[in-house]
Amino acid sequence: MRTMCHMQHIYLISGLKKMKSISLLLILTYSTLLSSAQIPETNPDIYRTINWAVGDSLLINFDNSIKISSSSVHTSEAYASFSTSSGKLLYYSDGRNLYDSNNIVLSVVKGDKSSVQGVIITGNDSIISVTTTTDIGRNDGAHFYTFKNGIKTMDKKILSPVCEMQGRVKHSNQRNEWLVLHKFKSDSIYTFLNTEENLFCPSITRSSNYIGNKGSNAPGGLLFSPSGKKLALTIYSLNEFNADGIVTLFDFNNSTGQISYLTNTPILWLPLHSLFSPDESKLYVSERGKTLIQYDLKHLNQDSLKNSEKILWTANGTFSNMTLQHSLHNKVYGSIPDSLYLAEISSPNDTGFDANLDLNKISLNGKQLSYGLPNFNASYFYTPSIDFAYTEDCWEHTYSFEGRDTFDADGYKWVFEKGAYRDSILTKHCNYTFADTGKWQVSHIAWNASRADTVSKTLTIRPKWKNNLLGRDTFYCLPFDSGQGDSSARADFTLTLKAPADMHCVHWNGEEPNLDDALGLIVDYGHFHTDTLQVDTAGKYIVKLTNKTFCQMYDTITVSEVPNPQKPSIQRNGQELESSITAAEYRWYFNGNLTLTTINSQLIPDSNGYWQVQLISEYGCESQLSDSFNVGFASLKPLNPKPLSFKIYPNPSDGHISIEVPKEGQYNLTLSTIGGQLVRLSDSPQGELYRSVNKRIEFELNLANGTYILTLTDEDGKTGSKKIDAVR
Repeated sequence: MRTMCHMQHIYLISGLKKMKSISLLLILTYSTLLSSAQIPETNPDIYRTINWAVGDSLLINFDNSIKISSSSVHTSEAYASFSTSSGKLLYYSDGRNLYDSNNIVLSVVKGDKSSVQGVIITGNDSIISVTTTTDIGRNDGAHFYTFKNGIKTMDKKILSPVCEMQGRVKHSNQRNEWLVLHKFKSDSIYTFLNTEENLFCPSITRSSNYIGNKGSNAPGGLLFSPSGKKLALTIYSLNEFNADGIVTLFDFNNSTGQISYLTNTPILWLPLHSLFSPDESKLYVSERGKTLIQYDLKHLNQDSLKNSEKILWTANGTFSNMTLQHSLHNKVYGSIPDSLYLAEISSPNDTGFDANLDLNKISLNGKQLSYGLPNFNASYFYTPSIDFAYTEDCWEHTYSFEGRDTFDADGYKWVFEKGAYRDSILTKHCNYTFADTGKWQVSHIAWNASRADTVSKTLTIRPKWKNNLLGRDTFYCLPFDSGQGDSSARADFTLTLKAPADMHCVHWNGEEPNLDDALGLIVDYGHFHTDTLQVDTAGKYIVKLTNKTFCQMYDTITVSEVPNPQKPSIQRNGQELESSITAAEYRWYFNGNLTLTTINSQLIPDSNGYWQVQLISEYGCESQLSDSFNVGFASLKPLNPKPLSFKIYPNPSDGHISIEVPKEGQYNLTLSTIGGQLVRLSDSPQGELYRSVNKRIEFELNLANGTYILTLTDEDGKTGSKKIDAVR
């Protein structure tokens, strides 16, 4: 095992947050808000949530005082805001437009203002991703955009039709992110991995909840818990007989993207929004036009959820409901349509009325709220005391680990465990090479004089990438040619290309999903989990492979068409027969039976009768048999006894040789140049002796380009020779 562990200087943004002077309509100061705080190592994105563009042209800034000013959004349901890592507003959106910090439309996007979670923005200070959903399951579907320094670099539809819901959370490596969507007219949740500029084909999980009887069922929400360990699916079920719905809870593995069912809430009345409390002990659910409910998640079954139910607020109108969102200081805020105040739950981890719901906490200076609050990456509200990030070397088993803590630790330890194996290192950051594949538990421990904390994650180490995953380039022989280019009876050729097992996604020949029926047959993402491809023509075939840790590689294989030799004729030359065309090998037939295979184009016949010859090219392609030549002059004993018959491939060879022999045994092998110079094959004291295994001899050649003669002799003294070409 190789370990490379050393202290690395990671310069994180820290220090005092700078206050920028802006025109304020109202300033409310709370001692509980963050002020002059350092950006925590375990949550470098915490200040991306400071600015909220919502309601009727509102911009709310949650710095060390709450400031109310103006934005360009108007009454809507879909909102997203995004700030720099230090808290300066960069972008915001209402699902239709993406605005910059100067309130100017940077780009039109294809979401909808009436979609519950119609837009979300994520990324870093220079590159952002924007995902939009349409309302009531329209075929516009979900669109994915990237912008680099304000310039759009990608715009594509990624799922259609789609529900109004979407959620984001960070991967356990703290580098990448997960995006979840629910397909409309289906029971499937689609989980995409999003790197800085790429969106991988998704995993598809059956949620057991069909959504799509009609468009009014498309609203609802997909909400991650801040740690990324739980996922809530809020199902808004409206039909002519009732308005029932539920919230389904899932476990979420933020290392693999795997979703596992936990339980459902009791039947609810049009549940539209849900939210986990900061410590994930409570679930808040907002019923449209009815109540705000709190559930205790201590015991995850329907009975315990029902028994823990607490009503915190009752709506005063049919269309009234409360949208909820976290804030960076562990409070929860609520938006009630047309309200002039932002509601606050000041102790959301507490039970019932102890959570302290205040409907009129923050005055908006006469401006009104609407049906939504910004949709954020849930991880932006998660600040554990200790965490670590990691990056994989996709071609090795080496990972780079970065330790993070929030309490000024001065001692660190890494522990790597698999089964009975255990290894440890004393450092804050390190590189580590895992001994083999499989599931490893990686723990990071940090401590100082007053405390110690541990975080553990399970990493699955996948097999290393290898070259030539599709095999070596190959060929097939064309049908017999009449000499006039007639190939109407084509060769019956098929080859199955097979990708390595247990891939996340396999793309053959650049195929991508088509989500627009105007462009042809809709191709769903399930198409890209096909491991094999049938090939029946020559060409260059490409596969893009994505393994289950989302490493990618490309491999190619070239399949060539090789012509057969032309049909030869036999001519007499004294006492010899000679082929009219030269070839790599010649098969001589007497009265219809194969008699001899040789590399010589001449033959002294040993019997009178009908002789034919067949040509074998350097690729192993066969000609048609020649017309019969009647020999009546044979009188000598055969000078050429029947040689040893064997097959050799590939030919030409780039180094590896396989010889197929007629029987098991020990064989003497010699190799010489065309000029007769012997080539040394082995330093064995027994000489060039090879024993066959399963009637096969395998060895490697390291030869200069050229043509060589390979001669094989069996234990009975029977000998045969073949030409072989070396191509490096």
